[in-house]
Amino acid sequence: MRSGRRTLLALVAAVVALGVVSSCSSDPVGDENRTVTAGPVIYPLSLRYHGIDVVADVPYGSDALQRLDVCLPADSAPDATATPSGGPTVAPSSSAPPATSAAAASPAASSSAAASSPAASSSRAAADTAAAAAASTNGTRPAVLMIHGGSWSHGDKATAAYRSVCKYLASQGFVTFNVDYRLAPTDPFPAGLDDVRRALDFVFRPTTLSTYDVDRERVGVFGGSAGGNLAAMLAVTDHESTAYAEGDRIRAVVDLSGPTNLTTRSTRADGVSAAFQRKQLLYLGCRTYTNCPAATRASPEYHVTDDTAPFFIGHSTDEFIPLWESQEFAETLRKHDVPVTFVAVEGTAHSIAQLDQAMSGRVVAFLHRRLG
Repeated sequence: MRSGRRTLLALVAAVVALGVVSSCSSDPVGDENRTVTAGPVIYPLSLRYHGIDVVADVPYGSDALQRLDVCLPADSAPDATATPSGGPTVAPSSSAPPATSAAAASPAASSSAAASSPAASSSRAAADTAAAAAASTNGTRPAVLMIHGGSWSHGDKATAAYRSVCKYLASQGFVTFNVDYRLAPTDPFPAGLDDVRRALDFVFRPTTLSTYDVDRERVGVFGGSAGGNLAAMLAVTDHESTAYAEGDRIRAVVDLSGPTNLTTRSTRADGVSAAFQRKQLLYLGCRTYTNCPAATRASPEYHVTDDTAPFFIGHSTDEFIPLWESQEFAETLRKHDVPVTFVAVEGTAHSIAQLDQAMSGRVVAFLHRRLG
């Protein structure tokens, strides 16, 4: 609790210290570049939330840090008949009626099916059952997987700042999964990335979709700072995942101040400070940048594909993560025809400290536009 209050006070002080008055409107931002002036209040932290339930410390794995909180919109409640767990999920028999294949529909098809191998028939039956289970457990609400920051080495989903953002997104209609993950240097890359991917797999499980009324075709990710890096990595490598069913894809990404290039590029004169370089190396599990294959593997800049989901990128002009990281990443995304909304915020506000009323509105408008 004391840690949460310190985080809240530090973030509020950082934004008030900017000493500026918001000059940007709350109109939705399209797929474009824009520079705005930050307002003096961290908007989500200034609100009082009514009717937002938080289901705390739901396990998505066996490690103590593999836990998430679920912030639920005011007019929803978890389904008491289905409780997600961190272990393998088996759809309830009542939710998956016996599959009727094309072979049972016509005599000709039946003859053809009889001539096929038992293995092929079994594979088709399993696919039909899985499709029926997925359709019967799919919910109606958009969802967001939210990833906290902290230089990959500290931070907590339950601090006041991230809990407030979780509630804010829920107040805007998104079932929000606020996730913890293993931290460096005890667990360097790729442990944190593996964890948030495991958490995303948890979101797509039929039992989770049913319990929290989530539409599997309306799932996005949100991250700030190190969490922005992890959210971006989830998105640019989404096509590689085999953990969840084909078609279960990230549909929108919000990245606030996420480092996107952890290679020697970030060590140049216009790069990150020596102190932050040390934090990056601890996360990467490397002693130097010159012999560190993990640096490229952990950098979203090098993994963008034409299938990457649309991005909203927010980055302050004078913060400690250089603006060029997000600028170059946005350009790479656009080279692959990925829709990008890029907002540069004047000043030093880092990560979720950018979320004044106008910026919060832009983020939510983007999520609503992309997740429906």
